[in-house]
Amino acid sequence: MSPPPPPSKLRWKNVEVIPLVHGRVAFAVAVRERMLSKRHAALAVELPPSLRGAVERALGQLPRVSAVLYREWLLPESGASSWSPEREQRDDEVEAATDTQAWYVPIDPCDAVVEGLRIARGERVPVHYVDAEVENFAGRRFVMPDPHALLTIGIDGYYDAALPTIRVHHPPTPEDVVRERHMAARIAELARASEGRGDVLFLCGMAHWERIREHLEQGSGALHTGRGPDPDAVAVITVHEQSLYHMLGEIPFVTWSWERHRSSFEIGRHDTILAVKELLLATRAHYLATEKETLEIPTPSALSTLLDYLRKLTVSRHRLAPDLYALVVAAKGVIGNDFALAMLNTAATYPPNAPPEDKEAAKEMAAADPFKDLGGEKEKPAPTEPDPESPFDGPTDLLFEATGERARIGDEITRITSRAPGDWRTLRRVKLIDKPPKVNRELWRSVWNPHASCSWPPEDVIIENLRAYVSSRTLSLAGIDQIRTEEFQSSLKDGLAIRETLRDLPIGKIHVKVEPRVPGKVGAVVIIFEEDDDGTRFPLRMTWMAEHKQESTLAFYATDFLQDMVGPAIGRSRYGGCMFLYPPVGIPDIWEDLKFEKARRPSERLLLAALYHAKEHFVAYVAAKPPSPEVVATAQVLGRHVVHLPLSTFSSRTLEKIRRFHVLNGRVVRSWAARFIR
Repeated sequence: MSPPPPPSKLRWKNVEVIPLVHGRVAFAVAVRERMLSKRHAALAVELPPSLRGAVERALGQLPRVSAVLYREWLLPESGASSWSPEREQRDDEVEAATDTQAWYVPIDPCDAVVEGLRIARGERVPVHYVDAEVENFAGRRFVMPDPHALLTIGIDGYYDAALPTIRVHHPPTPEDVVRERHMAARIAELARASEGRGDVLFLCGMAHWERIREHLEQGSGALHTGRGPDPDAVAVITVHEQSLYHMLGEIPFVTWSWERHRSSFEIGRHDTILAVKELLLATRAHYLATEKETLEIPTPSALSTLLDYLRKLTVSRHRLAPDLYALVVAAKGVIGNDFALAMLNTAATYPPNAPPEDKEAAKEMAAADPFKDLGGEKEKPAPTEPDPESPFDGPTDLLFEATGERARIGDEITRITSRAPGDWRTLRRVKLIDKPPKVNRELWRSVWNPHASCSWPPEDVIIENLRAYVSSRTLSLAGIDQIRTEEFQSSLKDGLAIRETLRDLPIGKIHVKVEPRVPGKVGAVVIIFEEDDDGTRFPLRMTWMAEHKQESTLAFYATDFLQDMVGPAIGRSRYGGCMFLYPPVGIPDIWEDLKFEKARRPSERLLLAALYHAKEHFVAYVAAKPPSPEVVATAQVLGRHVVHLPLSTFSSRTLEKIRRFHVLNGRVVRSWAARFIR
């Protein structure tokens, strides 16, 4: 007979315990599955009784994210300090202006305590707030294993894995001792009161349960008689949409995915990895809809590479599920800056907290409203509508600063501490260049000097490298019909002729290749990325002279850079076609030259100009189609030979990146162009 299993660490008498990490959806899933699988006599949560009324009001506003907030004056004699923009200039002035301390309980849909309270409300389970009323609550975040493992190993396995870390790195503070003894006494009372009626489910922080259990077993629990905050000082504050990153434990998009999942009829378990994949697809759809002229296309191959890179980033950081930092870094590294920005903006999407004036967000919220899936409607007040019982006047959006340690409430800045701190977070920098506001683009366009335009040197180097590569490849193709083979005598010449050597191998003969040098050089290169028959898609026509001997004389047709201003005196454009003359020569503007008026389209004008101005015999022509017979005849008259290289033989991804270039309004702009060019 096998021995009985050891008693569970997560149970004491008739008390079931789920030690949790606040704000993580894996624990919300575990609580939901536990509470819907059996009926409990009561639910005990790690919150003080003084916040019960405000928490209940905030739960009624879900899925809109809010916070139950209370505060007190640390320097009452100084009075309230109003916030002014000038005080943002120096950190010490901000510190001087911050003379209040606030505490808040995030009403996060992914928080296990919030999920337990929502289910208890629906299942009519009695709820008890068992935390102590302590003053100056000092929340601590913990370094914990990735909560995504909870979905695989279960809550018992996760707790066993996290317990050694908790014992070593998270010793109790005097405040923890008071709170844990108080919660132990309250749990003991609930256990006695619920005996014979069912189990009590207790939700508490991961770091507290082992010591609470010791107090329960030793009977050393003691109630704390501290006074809670004044009810008039507790308010339900709407969280500003830009602060959701600091408030929520998960990515806002993942939080909305969980909210839609729990309000639908889906039977399967919510998975963060599937939500991340949904985020990736939503990012691609948003990116393609807003960046119609982009050159950085998120093709299936690129997305596959992105996922592989994302997996390696996640594993290297000892995580199972990717975070927002890894997602943005992978998006930028594989596809580009604009796609990373789209990823960041899509990840911040949480429709219930979008401002009412944002029409697109309002439409998205209406389309994805989880309550409509249930056949009903639920009115949600506008995010800027103040709580009728709020003691604060004016706007009551909670807006965190970048560090998450301060927040703006109305017109005041205050230090802020969460009563439900989650796992530890590290802020990391990712360099992204955002698009300038529309008003700036219009201003830059209006002051553009049409008589001062130049290129950006880093792009000149790239396009000149392409010209050199096309020239060398053209000479190879031009001499391909003159290649011959001969029997090996004393030298390998230009290499081994494999086919002939294998053919005569039984008789012991070896053949080598002889590639005679083609007389002449490539005097001009013409690259046609896209035809423009009517002249509307690529209205820009320019001829640029070389600035030094290593550059070519350049003529091109392209999109209008004034319609895509990316910085002060910096416009972005795309080549439709371009012509390079090397070595550089001074020529008239080919778009005004009457000698080329017989050209039927801009691509033909570029090729005719190349044939006329080239100083060498060969002219390389890279295009999807070969040149017309009329142009070939003109080349013969001028003593030139056009070598056609199909555009499909070049990497489409490389060509698309090379097509994009920037026009600067004068050479002085080069000193700051790198700050704005994406």
